[in-house]
Amino acid sequence: MIPPLTITASRAGVNGAVLALTGHLDHATAPTLLSSLLAQVDAGRHHAVLDLAELRSCDSAGADALVALKQLAESAGGRLVLTAIRGSVQRELERAGLIGVIRTTITRRDALAALGLGADASDA
Repeated sequence: MIPPLTITASRAGVNGAVLALTGHLDHATAPTLLSSLLAQVDAGRHHAVLDLAELRSCDSAGADALVALKQLAESAGGRLVLTAIRGSVQRELERAGLIGVIRTTITRRDALAALGLGADASDA
């Protein structure tokens, strides 16, 4: 059984956040992720890194949620970067045509640097 989605949020600089996802991103869990990023944006953290290293799976509804997250960050004047994409999650994002549409990096450090946030993240 795949665990439900768990989101661990960390602050990155003054205006950024890292959201580390564990579990499964689908139609049932996507609203939780959207709410989590909205809370970060409301707190002034409009740049976001989604760390997908521990995300076990993502379906088409999860991919749609990632597009919505990108739009949310951009509407707040920020950007979204996905990092540590692996296995079935990478295959789903490729199938959905999101690789190249949403910026991706191999490591969290690279994602933070791409947003100009440095390498440190603390609990948010």
